[in-house]
Amino acid sequence: MARDERVGKPAYAAVSTRITGIRVAGARLREIAVVRIDERGAVVDEWSAVLHPDGAWIALADVASTLRERLSQMAIVTHNGRLGIEVLRAELAHLGWQLPAFAQLTTIDASYHYLPGLVHRRLSDCCTAAGVPFEGGGVPPNTHPVNEARATAGLLSRFLQSGNGAPDLPELLQVTLRAWVYPWPDGPSRVAEPPRPWPGRRGPGVLTTLAGQPLADAIADVADVHTHGYLALIAETLHDGRLTPESSGGLADAEPLYRLTPEAATDIRRKFFDALVRQAIAADRYHLEVRQELWRVADTLGCPRDAVIEPIVEATPVEFPKLDDDTGAKKPTDGRRVATPAQMRAWAIANGFDVEGYIRLPWSIVRAFEEAHGQPVDRTPRPTTAHDHAPAGGSEHEEPRAGLDPGPRPAPRPAPGATPRPILRPNPRPARRRDLGQDDPDGGVPQLEFDRLETPPIGNPVV
Repeated sequence: MARDERVGKPAYAAVSTRITGIRVAGARLREIAVVRIDERGAVVDEWSAVLHPDGAWIALADVASTLRERLSQMAIVTHNGRLGIEVLRAELAHLGWQLPAFAQLTTIDASYHYLPGLVHRRLSDCCTAAGVPFEGGGVPPNTHPVNEARATAGLLSRFLQSGNGAPDLPELLQVTLRAWVYPWPDGPSRVAEPPRPWPGRRGPGVLTTLAGQPLADAIADVADVHTHGYLALIAETLHDGRLTPESSGGLADAEPLYRLTPEAATDIRRKFFDALVRQAIAADRYHLEVRQELWRVADTLGCPRDAVIEPIVEATPVEFPKLDDDTGAKKPTDGRRVATPAQMRAWAIANGFDVEGYIRLPWSIVRAFEEAHGQPVDRTPRPTTAHDHAPAGGSEHEEPRAGLDPGPRPAPRPAPGATPRPILRPNPRPARRRDLGQDDPDGGVPQLEFDRLETPPIGNPVV
């Protein structure tokens, strides 16, 4: 777009990029958009390029001189694109350009000054709060770099005009002075290095069910002005598939860009991950797929897998099924005083809960089950003797087992062809156990006998 002569001289360059990975040394610049504005916030011009679209090749060397014209002595402004700007520097250095230090500013950092009350600070959130239009608003890579650059320029313009009455941020003026002092060279000063192969297509991302708002909520729970940008980068790269367990080593390249030590970065990643787990528990998202996804996120962020299971076990009112760390498959439980998912499902059906459409029991039913019983149900296997199989009119010389109620017999099995129905029957512990000098671990609390409960044929429930 041609420059509008009615506006002032450009001072800021709002830049949006698309890169192929998070390792600065190996990532490639795919797309770049630049919108320049003057010191009052008026748009001067805009420019964009797609460097490697499918089926074509547009080399960065072909537009390097244009980039110099657009960015030399400009304060480079991104919403949270420090990594993309560093990849741009690395790409130009590969072509022989020796560039000065970039004078950069991010609107995500400036938003803490101009929009202090925000909970979420994605570009779309900041634009909405500041009244800036955002075409195709969303989370990258669902937005186009040109739209992001325009939105970043509009947000910066609103900050420069102090539309919300906030005092000027000194950094907004200082960054233009630093940019003016260090112009770019006229061209490359050394021979370009051999061309590098273009990375292949990214595989499937880590996130499926946790993408989007839960990530923003977790960031809002733990981030501050010093760590918000770093966590936003993690959320964005997790969402678009650039950050995986295989590429997670590239996070070390991003830590200095956000002025974080390795220890501080590790600490904030763990807090972010713990917030994700807490939100998953609060939202009843504890089923197998979510646990496996949380494990993949844990592997990616360098957190132990125990950070997934331990909070769920602690928050779960019943014993959680034993899990295989690699596959997430259930292991047989060990016979302690716990209730199985099949038993809880049968109880829910017998008590009028609608669970037919659920392959996995909702967390609310698990809570209702425990509240109804007051403590975990005894499902410890009971010894089987001939007494259990004796006919109703058995020998009168038969003695009952010690400590067991010789009262009601189990209900007869249904006739062939009949639909089995769950049977819930109070099974109070007799006071006779204490008479025999044995401790009653149940304290006289009525128990349910689940020996004959049948699970409806609607799949294999997983809690």
